[in-house]
Amino acid sequence: MKRIAIIVLVFLILCACVPTPEEEVVNNKGDGVLTEKIAEGPVAEKAFEAPARVDETIEADRLTVELAAEVVLPEGDRYPVAEIVPKTYDAAWARDMLTRIADGKTLLVRESEAGANMTKDGILREIRAVQDDLDNFEERYDGLSPQEQSEARQALTESLEAWEAYYREAPDSTDGLTADLCDAVFKVSGGFDAEIDFARPERAYHSPVSANCLGTVTLQNMEVGFPKQFLAVDVPLVGVSITEDEAIEVAKTFLQKLGETELKPALVLAADCPQYGDNPSNEQAYALWFTRPVGGLPGAYADVQQDVYGQYAQNGGDTGYAAPFGQEYAYFLVRDSGVNWFEWYAPSTIVRTVNENVALLPFDEILAAFRKQIAWEVYPALEEVRDEGFSGTIRIDRIALESVRVRKSGASDTYLLLPMWSFYGELVLHKDGGAGERFAGRCHYTIDANGDAVYRVPGGCFMQINAVDGSVYNPALGY
Repeated sequence: MKRIAIIVLVFLILCACVPTPEEEVVNNKGDGVLTEKIAEGPVAEKAFEAPARVDETIEADRLTVELAAEVVLPEGDRYPVAEIVPKTYDAAWARDMLTRIADGKTLLVRESEAGANMTKDGILREIRAVQDDLDNFEERYDGLSPQEQSEARQALTESLEAWEAYYREAPDSTDGLTADLCDAVFKVSGGFDAEIDFARPERAYHSPVSANCLGTVTLQNMEVGFPKQFLAVDVPLVGVSITEDEAIEVAKTFLQKLGETELKPALVLAADCPQYGDNPSNEQAYALWFTRPVGGLPGAYADVQQDVYGQYAQNGGDTGYAAPFGQEYAYFLVRDSGVNWFEWYAPSTIVRTVNENVALLPFDEILAAFRKQIAWEVYPALEEVRDEGFSGTIRIDRIALESVRVRKSGASDTYLLLPMWSFYGELVLHKDGGAGERFAGRCHYTIDANGDAVYRVPGGCFMQINAVDGSVYNPALGY
C-alpha cells in the first residue's frame, strides 16, 4: 500500500505541476489529415491489398534493419475507428473487481512487511530499521548540509515515534482478519490490497489481489513453490496437459467473471515456472495477452522498443501535458489448475464507432514511411552501448494491421482506436569478440551461436505507423 500511495502522490504532483497547453493536444502529425479522413465517412468494403511477406534490408550507421516478415491482415473487409473511454477507477470499481475475483470467498487482510495492517513482528522490523539509521546517522547522512541533516534527523525521529505508537495498537496476527475496503482506505492508499485463501497449505500461499486508482488489477495465484515466470517459447509445455484452446477458454471465463466479454487473445507463448523445494522442476504455463478489438480489427499487444528510455521518456524530454500513456491489455498465466497469474491494465469501454470503414493508405506508402524513419529511431539497448563499439541489427519478422489506442484531439478522457501497422521483431547486438560477456544473464537477452546478444520480449515492437495518415506513432505521447 505504501508503494502505491507514493506512486499516486508523485502522479498527482506531476499533474499539478505541468502547465496547461495554450492549444488543444493534437493526436496526429498530419496537420488535420487524420481528422479529415475519419470525417469523410465509410468507404466501400474491400479486402486490403498487401503482399504475404516482405523481404529486404535497410542499412544505416551501425544499424542494419532486416525485414523477413510475414504480413498479417485481419479477417474481414472493414477497418473501423472507434471512441473509447477508461473505466472509472474509483473505490466502487476497485471493490467490485476484488469481490468478483474472490468469487464468494472472504477478502482477508494482506500480510505485508510495510504499510498498514501490519503485525507486531512486522512493525518491529521497521522500528529496528529506523533505529539503525539513527544509530549510524553521521555516516549515512554526512553528505547533507547541517540544515538538511537536522531535518533528516527530525524526520527519522518522528517516523520512529509513529512506528512505536503503531506497535502498541497492532495485532499479534492478521490471520483471519477481513480486509478494509472502505472509501477512506482507497483515498489515502490509492487502491485496495487483500489476499484470498484458496485452500493452500499455509498462509504464505494465500493469493494477493489488488486494484488501484491507476487502473491496474492483479491476482497472484501461483501454485505452491512457483515463483513469477520467465518467458520462453518451448512447446509442448512441461507439466501442463490442457491445450492452448482450453487455456484461452479458462482466461475468457475469468474475464467474464469480471464482467468483461470483449477482450480477445492477441499473443500466446509459454512461460517457464521453475519449482523449488523438495522436488524442484522446470514446469511451464501458458502466457496469454488479451486486447480489445474493434469489429474484426484485433487490438495490438506491443511492448514498444521505440524511444531511448521506452515509454518513460514521455516526449523526448520536452514538457508533457498529459499523464503517461499505455495500451489496455489483460495478461494471464494458465496451468491445469486454472489462472495462476492475472494483470489487467487500463480497463476501458468502447462508446461508439466513429467510422465504420476508414480509408487506409496503400501498403507501399507504409513501407516507405518505415524505411524513412527507422534509421532515425534510437533503441534502448543500442543507445546504451553505441559508444562502446557495438552495432545492431533489428530483425522484423511480423508486420500486422491492428487497432491501437491514441489520444483524441481536445479530449482529456476520450481516445480513438485506430488502424495501425505494427512492426514486430528482435534486436541483435554485435561486437568484435562477441557481445555475450556484456549482456549474459540480463533479462530477456540470450547469446546466440555467434556470440551476439539477442534481445527479444513478448510483443517487441520497433515501430507503429498510422494506417490512415502514415504518421509514426509515439507511444509515450499517445499519438
